Amino acid sequence: MMTLLKYDFRRNWNTLLAGLVILINAQVGLSLFMSEVTGILIGIMGYVGVGVAIYVKMIKTYTSNIRSYNRRLLPVTGLSHVLSPLIFGLLCGLGLVIIFTTHAYIYISMKLRMNMASNIDLSGLHVSDYISLLLFGAWVMVFMTVIIFLSISIAGSFRWRTGPWIGIVTFFVLVNLIGWLENIITTGRFSPNEMFRYTEESTGIAITANGVLWSDGMWVSIVFEMIVAVILVWATIYLNNKKVEV
Repeated sequence: MMTLLKYDFRRNWNTLLAGLVILINAQVGLSLFMSEVTGILIGIMGYVGVGVAIYVKMIKTYTSNIRSYNRRLLPVTGLSHVLSPLIFGLLCGLGLVIIFTTHAYIYISMKLRMNMASNIDLSGLHVSDYISLLLFGAWVMVFMTVIIFLSISIAGSFRWRTGPWIGIVTFFVLVNLIGWLENIITTGRFSPNEMFRYTEESTGIAITANGVLWSDGMWVSIVFEMIVAVILVWATIYLNNKKVEV
């Protein structure tokens, strides 16, 4: 797997480096030449845009690995073709989170044009809450990516031009079917809207965590999704080894 991961980073290194330089220069320009509200909003949109670009690059990397004849010749297991793009995306996403956190820390510590943010009280959130939210977001991304990988492999199993459309339909069917089953199992136990509590005060808005991320209902949901993810990964590996046309 490390061999394939090394090839993935080597192939995408120039794109990642160029994106990093553009992001940093854009954020510096926004902080110098834009108003507070506009700079913060466009800056957040910039980070979101880079995150979406990284996710798309991860999906394209997986597609290229399973369809490229040269990549299929590498002495790696079928599981490596699934895990390598996932690790690639997670590492790139972690790097983006570190850059964003550093950016926010510099702004807050130096009090650079943070008047709007001063109206939001985050003292009720602890480091563990941020870590929990980050892990929860990472798991949601991994689970959805596994579904996308299986859909791509199903699409690649058909030689006809309708293969991509079959993959798209498969994705929506899987998402709705899994969501329906999960709602039956965890109904009334967990809602994403209950993750935080928002209180309007004289100084602004106070945000506190409700601690539902590690509630019993959440654990049931995560265990269910892990079992489903293992089944989906097994099906993806089978299709890649037996059905997908190179």
